[in-house]
Amino acid sequence: MTAPRRVLVTGAGSGIGLAVAQVFMEQGAEVIGWDLVADPTAGFPMTAVDVRDADALKRAAEGLGRLDVLVTCAGIARRASAIDMRAEDWQAVLQTNLSGAFYSCQAAFPALAASGAGLIVNIASFIAHRSGPGRASYAAAKAGVVAMTEVLALDFAAASVRAISVSPGYTRTRMVGAAIEAGRLDEHHLLASIPLGRLAEPREMAQAIVALTGPAFHYANGTDFVIDGGIMAQGVQ
Repeated sequence: MTAPRRVLVTGAGSGIGLAVAQVFMEQGAEVIGWDLVADPTAGFPMTAVDVRDADALKRAAEGLGRLDVLVTCAGIARRASAIDMRAEDWQAVLQTNLSGAFYSCQAAFPALAASGAGLIVNIASFIAHRSGPGRASYAAAKAGVVAMTEVLALDFAAASVRAISVSPGYTRTRMVGAAIEAGRLDEHHLLASIPLGRLAEPREMAQAIVALTGPAFHYANGTDFVIDGGIMAQGVQ
């Protein structure tokens, strides 16, 4: 009997991360979650850990044993003009979205290598490829995730550990919902910019991400999958 896949998801407490964990569980995987706050009602083991703390992540990874898949979903956004963006906001986004993803991959690497065919899925964003005003920190971090993933694919290949990234489009997460409510995002303008005319739902994005971990994509390595409802395809308007 084949053992269930062991999956670690960072940022598993909400949004795409939570949805990814739930979809993996429905498929019979053994899921472990890392988040800043451990939710005891999540339905899977959660460890409270700050992805900006490399040493804390290494301690959290010590008992992982074998790990088949790591999905790095932990992320934040701080929107502000590059003219007057505060240094602490710039650093918070880069440290969480980029350094946090790197530290998570590094900490989980021994367990991924132990599986003999480990896979890293780093969650980037279409903003890595098509940015806009006020997004300097987020765009830089997510573009860094895409570039970093290419390097991980090279550095980890000898240990039979692959790395890919996924660049979601606008998804109806708590973070996006809060930005709409606060007026930082105009929902009417947002929907008009998406050829499909709607936001993605966390579950459908999670289903796509989980599908990319399946046998049909076992030769994928060092590449980015954009799932954005057509935003990047429409070009200049």
